[in-house]
Amino acid sequence: MSSESALSPSSPIHTYSPGTLVYEVNLSIPREKVDDYLVWLKTFTKDQVNKIDGFLSSMVFSQPKPYGLHWLSEEGNTKTYITVHYVVASHAHLDAYLKTEQPAIATAEQERFEFLVTSRRTLSVVF
Repeated sequence: MSSESALSPSSPIHTYSPGTLVYEVNLSIPREKVDDYLVWLKTFTKDQVNKIDGFLSSMVFSQPKPYGLHWLSEEGNTKTYITVHYVVASHAHLDAYLKTEQPAIATAEQERFEFLVTSRRTLSVVF
């Protein structure tokens, strides 16, 4: 997987304070497609923040194979795992996104890339 410097002069510093709402998307991507996917994802996540009301920022993480998740146990070392965090202004903003935009985005991603295994969850910072 390609990687850029962890922090460049133009990289925002993300801080999460109590009550911060995070919409998390987890992706399982075939290793042979990950470089192309990450090029697309970098633009996509920035566009989401710029166009979706209440989406304040995004961060993209790579992760080792998640252990203990049965639905990933048969993938071996053929996948790269990516997690995206979107900081969202409120539950109302997130609910509106999930109702009006997310279904079309998920369908478009599946049609374009044909390989995504995706899970989503919402996190709220406690402290």
